[in-house]
Amino acid sequence: MMIRNLMLVSVLTLGACTQPAAPDDARDTAPGAAGADQATAPAPDPQSPGNELPVAADLLAGAPLSGRWEDVGDGATVGVLFTSPDYADTLAIGCNTGSGEAYINWTIQNPAEDGEVRLYTEAKTEVFAATGSNAGAAIRTIDVTGSDPRLAVLKTTQAKFGVQASGEAIVVPWDPSIARVLNECAG
Repeated sequence: MMIRNLMLVSVLTLGACTQPAAPDDARDTAPGAAGADQATAPAPDPQSPGNELPVAADLLAGAPLSGRWEDVGDGATVGVLFTSPDYADTLAIGCNTGSGEAYINWTIQNPAEDGEVRLYTEAKTEVFAATGSNAGAAIRTIDVTGSDPRLAVLKTTQAKFGVQASGEAIVVPWDPSIARVLNECAG
């Protein structure tokens, strides 16, 4: 995406340098018109679907972080926590078996904001609404019912999956323990 943006800026800059500027009232600004002012075209929104950094194919082409999944929880809450010596933040996936609610908590470096979190697999991309919390650690949290069909992307055997939000992204190895704890929520 960065390369694409740099190329776009270069093309726009070169175009501005090689074309004489027409007076504002003489420009044809109709979309696709030969004299349309290309420099005023809006820049791509990096948060729009398909424009996020990195895109799913690029993200999943990378190797997953090294690390391990470990069981966590107490009482009705069960989960698995991924930690990596190469990555300061953590990813927790689990279930409150009492309420049947599933959760995904991703601690991050930058302040967390409400928004979307995308889960990428080789087969499918799922988008979840997430809340941000900055009390203590910055955390993005997904809370959904354990029967939410979008969770199927994490229950399927695979080598790895990606998590992305607001320009931050990671790839982690998949583990059967993820499916185990999410299946406890599905009832």
